[in-house]
Amino acid sequence: MGTLSKLAWGKISTIHIQRMRNWARHTHAPLLAVVVLAGFTAASCSTGGTETIQTVLVAPPNAPPRVNRDATHVIVNLEAREELREIAPGVEYREWSFNGSVPGPLIRVRVGDTVEIRLRNRSENTTLHNIDLHAVNGPGGGAEATNVAPGEEKAFTFKAKAPGLFTYHCAAGIVADHISNGMYGAILVDGLTRGPAVDREFYVGQHEYYLSDTPGPGGIPQLDSTKLLAEEPTHVVFNGATRALQGDDVLRANTGETVRLYVTNGGPNLISSFHIIGEIFDRAYQYGTLMSPPLQGIQTVLIPPGGAAIVDFGLDVPGDYKLVDHAIGRVSKGGLGILHVIGGEDPETFQALGVPGAAEPSPTSPATAERSPTRTSTATPGEGGGATREVTIAMGDNVFKPDAVDLSAGSRVRFTLPSAGLQPHNIRIATLSGAFDAGAVSIPEVILAGQSGTLTWDVPDPGTYKFRCDIHPVEMTGIITVK
Repeated sequence: MGTLSKLAWGKISTIHIQRMRNWARHTHAPLLAVVVLAGFTAASCSTGGTETIQTVLVAPPNAPPRVNRDATHVIVNLEAREELREIAPGVEYREWSFNGSVPGPLIRVRVGDTVEIRLRNRSENTTLHNIDLHAVNGPGGGAEATNVAPGEEKAFTFKAKAPGLFTYHCAAGIVADHISNGMYGAILVDGLTRGPAVDREFYVGQHEYYLSDTPGPGGIPQLDSTKLLAEEPTHVVFNGATRALQGDDVLRANTGETVRLYVTNGGPNLISSFHIIGEIFDRAYQYGTLMSPPLQGIQTVLIPPGGAAIVDFGLDVPGDYKLVDHAIGRVSKGGLGILHVIGGEDPETFQALGVPGAAEPSPTSPATAERSPTRTSTATPGEGGGATREVTIAMGDNVFKPDAVDLSAGSRVRFTLPSAGLQPHNIRIATLSGAFDAGAVSIPEVILAGQSGTLTWDVPDPGTYKFRCDIHPVEMTGIITVK
């Protein structure tokens, strides 16, 4: 490019769109994306004309590999679907989506591409749909060109001009209804230069459901328009369901790696204060723009409805890192994802010390608890010391009941853990030295309101063991005294 100005990911200069048009066809650039493993199959033109690429879209949170190519004609096939899906434990809902995932697949193109969007509405659907892409310069972002009744298919093309991460959504009928039902996603337009390399990329979408209190036909909840207009969601979720990024479906990475998240907020109503508990964003591309330098050293990014952000961060210490909207009450409505990190410890970055200034606790010198608990329940081993004892610890809103338990060394205890409040909780038992990262944790690791979990613990050497809720680690603590 010689002295031509560059766009995206690094130090940039502002240029005119017309110059971008002229340069794009001569520029060799990578595509950066996430959310939908999008593989590309190219058909080369021996005559030297523009080649055509058809995207292969898969579900989030996977990320496609980087690719290098010139600007071309890109075909994107999307399908509107209306299907039953479990959005929370025991809660089925008739979800509307693009290609069967919420958010819909990430569409990955580059500046200068001619993008052809083809939208098909399944014949078995009952509602008219369309698509409005915020990366489009044209009426309705393409919505007017893609109004499709069940069984129809329509298409349009647009030139990808501005680099960045943009939201797309259905804009048919009452737009908020379609978005709340799941019809949103993101399109990534890469600039003319490669950004900082990262080891892993993931794609995450946040949005809200507004479910009726009484079920409709077939026992399925309906969208509650009164709650939607009052902006009072029943569920706030990542990737379409309360457990989409939990359990077997957590995001996974290793210490020493760098991670990039592409985050979009479908809304339709709430601003997201996106935060990862225990991490600082090294780079944050506010509002998803790649035409401005990223912010650095950021704790939380604001993502408005219909907006997006790109965040990069490095991983130094193993453990579970929670993805939340830091309007933190929304965690109780399902807004919680987990990034599970494995690898070696880095005590210079983070080290749990236990009780400050205390030596390793011993049977004759137990560690001092941080507060004076009320012992409302005890457990002792059964005859012969081989039986498993049953102990119930109820998890209310920011309190354990009981918050102190007496056990005998060498016994086995099975804790039953009902989450009796309005928020999700868990229990993690620290080691004798006070380290929680190496301790035992409940199954499942996050127990939603109204659900119950368990934790089976082989009681170790005598001493005082702390336990806590990882989601409320300050106010929800307790102790186990082992004799």
